[in-house]
Amino acid sequence: MQITKEIASADGLSSDDIAMVAQLVDTWARHLPTNVLRDSYYNGDMGVKDLGVSVSPEFRKKLNPRIDWAAKCVNWWADHVQFEGFSCTDKGIEGSLNAIGRLNDIDNLMRKVVQSSLRHSVAFITVTKGNISVGENSVIISGYPATSAAALYSQALKRIRAGLVVVDSALNKSTRKQEPTLIYVFDDTRVIVLTRIQGKWFADISEHGLGRVPMEHIAYHSTLERPFGSSRISHTVMSLVDDAQRELMNMAACASFAAAPQKYLAGANDDTARALAKTPYGSYIGSLLIATTNEEGSTPQYGQLPQLQMQPHTDYMRMLASLFSDATNVPLSSLGFSSTNPTSADAILASQEDAIIDISNYISACKRALSNVGALIMATREGKPYADVVRDSAIAALFANPSTPSPVSMSDAVQKRIAAFPWMADSDIPLRDLGYKDDELEQLKQDRKKAKGAQLVQASLQSMQDRTAR
Repeated sequence: MQITKEIASADGLSSDDIAMVAQLVDTWARHLPTNVLRDSYYNGDMGVKDLGVSVSPEFRKKLNPRIDWAAKCVNWWADHVQFEGFSCTDKGIEGSLNAIGRLNDIDNLMRKVVQSSLRHSVAFITVTKGNISVGENSVIISGYPATSAAALYSQALKRIRAGLVVVDSALNKSTRKQEPTLIYVFDDTRVIVLTRIQGKWFADISEHGLGRVPMEHIAYHSTLERPFGSSRISHTVMSLVDDAQRELMNMAACASFAAAPQKYLAGANDDTARALAKTPYGSYIGSLLIATTNEEGSTPQYGQLPQLQMQPHTDYMRMLASLFSDATNVPLSSLGFSSTNPTSADAILASQEDAIIDISNYISACKRALSNVGALIMATREGKPYADVVRDSAIAALFANPSTPSPVSMSDAVQKRIAAFPWMADSDIPLRDLGYKDDELEQLKQDRKKAKGAQLVQASLQSMQDRTAR
């Protein structure tokens, strides 16, 4: 592709760098059309794919229904993935990590990264050193969708060996398309900044000293063959969305005809037929229909065709929703189809069991990726190699339980756990599960220490009083 040649030929690149950059740009450009297509389904921008056999061209121009099932299968999953912060055996490191995370709005960043990875199959997080002199944070954590990034995976290293992110782009007035103007390329030792100036690309190369690519990927359903996973908006999902939108159009047309049943007047003379043809709506709602005998003296016969039924359409729509629910594990009730009988809490949990298991597996992948990001953050902040940070500290990423995403359900679950294991009341885990973190969590921990101290003082006083009484 032309864009691959232009970027890979940037001034300042060695022959090895040219090969690496060309491979990265080609990977990004090759997958871009598919990723943009999935964005179109997610945003509801795909028009109806009509078969041309049920609705007239005039109706097709006026009807253009949309359905948000593609967004639903991504957002329903993403809503159950809630990042809660970092933990570490070294509390000093833990405090620094969470402080840097807050400066980079990492909670909001993770929500966006999760949505992007579920939509495209993979999303990327980079960790770079900021320029404090211009007001940047000392460490910058950034997220990139697959439409703006690409990476080369090493099966031997079990991680990314080189990565590319499109940091900035501009509109090409001639092609009316966004084209990259600033690109970062990472490998184990360097950051290559590619800048487009007056149509020509230039490379600026610097060392980052981490000994590892400062880029981590979060993938959905990664496999040995597909380390960057697969999209929630699969070909099956796109096909069912097409079918559902087409059926919505058919239902709208059917409803219009059902609201005005077709009538007929057989044996009318030409004048009556022409008059009725001019005002078909008036002939439907009029309280009086007058028709004279025809030229042969016969009385016109009035009748009405059977009214069109909506039930076959609603049944087909429900079948499509059931197929979609089966393919995505999104509950049927979340697609607008609920049972007539009340559903118990246990039944709801049972219906979501497959989804929760899948989400838990995805969260496990997120934990591994965010733990690596935490080590990259500390290595960048301290100016140390990544391997040294991993060796000296145990950094972990914390996520909420996906089966209890709401505060009400989580509160009930915490109460049951503490009732079964009373010693858990002294742990920080229930506090994190209830959504407390950062300053609130620290304040609660201090208050817990004060409460324990007060209890000890009260117990000592009571013991002294008891001895005096004896």
